[in-house]
Amino acid sequence: MILPTIDVVGLGLNAIDTICVGSRFPRPNIKNRLSNVRLEPGGMVATALTTCRRLGLSARYIGSVGSDDWGRAQLASLRAENLDLRFVRTVEGATSQMAVIILEDGVGERTILWHRDPKLTFPVEELHREMIVDAKILHLDGCDAAAALQAARWAREAGIPVVIDIDQFHDETTDDLLRSVDYLIAAEDFSAQSVGITEPEEAVRALEAKYRCPVTGITLGAHGAIFSDRGKILRSSAFKVPVVDTTGAGDVFRGAFIYGLLQEWALPDLIRFSHATAGMKCTQLGARRGVPTIAQVRDFLEQAQEAQ
Repeated sequence: MILPTIDVVGLGLNAIDTICVGSRFPRPNIKNRLSNVRLEPGGMVATALTTCRRLGLSARYIGSVGSDDWGRAQLASLRAENLDLRFVRTVEGATSQMAVIILEDGVGERTILWHRDPKLTFPVEELHREMIVDAKILHLDGCDAAAALQAARWAREAGIPVVIDIDQFHDETTDDLLRSVDYLIAAEDFSAQSVGITEPEEAVRALEAKYRCPVTGITLGAHGAIFSDRGKILRSSAFKVPVVDTTGAGDVFRGAFIYGLLQEWALPDLIRFSHATAGMKCTQLGARRGVPTIAQVRDFLEQAQEAQ
């Protein structure tokens, strides 16, 4: 039996985001002056693992970067968070994943334009069982489809819980992957793609029935989230905060969710903690800049309790 040496291992996306803030969303054939432009690290799994680290967990990231300035910047951002990066591939000649994120001043919601070089796909033959099974939890986003499915199967065999953050179908194996996870947390649009339902309670029940995950959830942005815990519906509200940028909020929610799982909290408490952590992130520009520490989240929750 392999004893866990690390709290969470994640396989999936990292990215460098160019965040552009303007007075209004651009229309065709006009020029808009930007009030702010920033390069910030992001990516679904990389940001979730950064959250885990800020909250005090140990974490390993598995993924790929290109041999370019963006790749070097991404690795530097993850090293600064003290993640285990032994299994990150640097792919010669590949362009690191990037996104252009357009924000409207005073709104905080974002439009994302992104590109991922196919060369960055993590080869399943370079994934090894020992990378996965010495962790307490596996976190995926489904992007590296074949490798993600293999990792989930190894985790299941070893009795390691699998969490997935899913926002789209990546290929024909996505359904198989989702049947191999324990905690399915979907983006709001995914339910329409998967089960053709947008009403949240009907959608979460349909996702649960389709994939048979013990805990199934849908994050709803400012409207909170809805979960089905083995058939029991849990609705939750997001915290009201001065929103600057929602980029990465869902990724941070998942990282905080993983933290709560490892503390063995009851699901309602775990979800509330995740909303608080994600809400705090939204008060700053960039996917990771506003990710709080565990002490900061506790202070936030205490103040919220006192305000009630």
